Amino acid sequence: MSFAIFMLKMFETLFDKYPFFRKIPAILCMAVIFKLSSMTGDDLQDLPQVWDKLAHTCEYATLAGCFALWWDRATWSSRQWFRILIVAVIALVYGCTDEYHQSFVEGRYSDAMDLVADFTGGLIGGTVYAIVCKILNRFDPLPIKQKTPEESDEDVAE
Repeated sequence: MSFAIFMLKMFETLFDKYPFFRKIPAILCMAVIFKLSSMTGDDLQDLPQVWDKLAHTCEYATLAGCFALWWDRATWSSRQWFRILIVAVIALVYGCTDEYHQSFVEGRYSDAMDLVADFTGGLIGGTVYAIVCKILNRFDPLPIKQKTPEESDEDVAE
């Protein structure tokens, strides 16, 4: 477990220093999904229908996990269910654009059930990320932020 915590600290430090790097996994994942949806129907004819929905669920669970990286662990740890819903909706929106793109590819078509699989995958990916954050917070607790005198005065004013 100590190696995992070391890797986590390394990535957290990198992401804190260069926040743009938080976006790169999602961009790469979207590029892979775009490439896969560009494949013609002939390229995918051996793939059974049930595997198509499973593939959508897995792809968009991964994409939602990459979207979850946009927030640091401290931010993600508060209001997790709201953030799970956010990453699932963002994954669904990308799924809509993907289905639109796919409608122009030879031998492919748009399917509402693909969007259901995309949203389900988004919920799964966000939930898995939330569980991982809870586990990491248990083994490597986040530092408690000390309130400044100004913050204390603002809390009283509210």
